[in-house]
Amino acid sequence: MKKEKFMIPTVVIMFLTLCLTFNNIAVGELRQDPDAAMELNTIRKNLGTYSKMKPGDAKDYYEEALNELQAIVDMFAGTHEALEATFYIGATHNIMRNFIEAIAYFDEVLALQNEIDQNFKARLLYFKAQALIGSGNISGAKDVITELRIIEPGAANAFGKELGGTIRLGMHAPDFHTKDYKGNPISLSDFKGKIVVMNFWATWNDNCIEKISETKQLYRKFKGPGIQFIGISLDDEIDDLKGVLLQRNIEWSQIFEGMRYKGMMSKLFDVRQIPIIFVLDQQGRVQYIGNSVDKITQIISTLVVRGDKKPGGY
Repeated sequence: MKKEKFMIPTVVIMFLTLCLTFNNIAVGELRQDPDAAMELNTIRKNLGTYSKMKPGDAKDYYEEALNELQAIVDMFAGTHEALEATFYIGATHNIMRNFIEAIAYFDEVLALQNEIDQNFKARLLYFKAQALIGSGNISGAKDVITELRIIEPGAANAFGKELGGTIRLGMHAPDFHTKDYKGNPISLSDFKGKIVVMNFWATWNDNCIEKISETKQLYRKFKGPGIQFIGISLDDEIDDLKGVLLQRNIEWSQIFEGMRYKGMMSKLFDVRQIPIIFVLDQQGRVQYIGNSVDKITQIISTLVVRGDKKPGGY
């Protein structure tokens, strides 16, 4: 069995081994049970020990811990400790890479909004985001991290800028390496030192079609060696994109993913509605997000006049 099957980040081990008694976390009508607390404390200490073992050797112990935690949930229903044990069941499934099971247990506790405070909720959201990432549900993870950011910004930032919530003005745009709709490789780093205008759109969206004329005006006004326009199509079929490009004589580069909002580019830039335009300066920093042609014109004009051609940022 490969080691990575049960690898777990240090921060997760820390969460598991800390004495998170939650006596002040459950704020509803849940009661406390000293016997359950004693059993849970023993299991928690054991989990800390298991994390130091070889993955193959720890598997059986983790499964035993799951049975013990479930016993607490069953025997001490309606207590703080049962709620805490449910959380640890999810966390243990996370360690074992049983991500779907982990998410179900985290959701079970998160559903009890009246019984948990913000501190406990932040821990649940943190672990749920990890499970969603592990299961490949990046879009879902981003939603959870965005919610986590409201409670614990530092914990949300631990997931990195690509997953840490919405793209913010002033931050460096995440680099991407993909292909345009013709099959040619394209990367943000290809345009180092240039102003980059990224337009997320689709032919199935009426607002996007209406905005084509405005975008073409921007392109004609600013096209040149120092500015790169890139369209990111959220179309379902590449033929739909090709048809509109031909009919409307759209000349700038286009990326097609065929996955609507589930595509890599949409997730990377946290795009949840279209049309939307990102303007990046010559260092790759996000200077504008939106659809106002007047503001885009003003920002691009300012960047051109500034002539900030310093390398880097992508």
